[in-house]
Amino acid sequence: MADPVTIALIASAAVGTTATIQQGRAAKAQGKAQEAIAIRNAEMAEAQAEEQRTAAAAEAVRIEEQGEALRSRQRALFAKSGVEAGKGSPLAVLVDTASKTAADAAEVRRQGIISSMSSRAQGDVLRAQGVSAKARGRAAGRASVLSGVGTGISGVASIGASRAERGLKPFGPGKA
Repeated sequence: MADPVTIALIASAAVGTTATIQQGRAAKAQGKAQEAIAIRNAEMAEAQAEEQRTAAAAEAVRIEEQGEALRSRQRALFAKSGVEAGKGSPLAVLVDTASKTAADAAEVRRQGIISSMSSRAQGDVLRAQGVSAKARGRAAGRASVLSGVGTGISGVASIGASRAERGLKPFGPGKA
């Protein structure tokens, strides 16, 4: 039967090794969880990007429709007053209205594209962060296994040294 000091050293080495390995498993699991969160956040950013693009396109169509309605009212008012809309100043007014409407719609589309691209880029960054978190977790897991092995080896060495100091065989029962 092993003496109490040897039993304590064995228990200490076993607990230390187990704890270190468990820390690594926890780090690996945390990295995987962080990756899942980052992927979900990236998916939300990508959905937001699509929503921004769609909303901008719809707003641009609304602006174009309002512009067409305004030009129609302008033509009707010109006709009601007896002015020919296809010549001179009335034509310039209609062209200016059409030009401003087209510019406004184009700006809304441009801003939608910029916002959408920004959200997509944010999604890409989030995905990269997730991959990085998972890799860090795996690395921590591997490091903890190595550290646990080192703790175990150190414990075995301590047991041998302690037994030798007390005049016992390094391993096994009895005197040296």
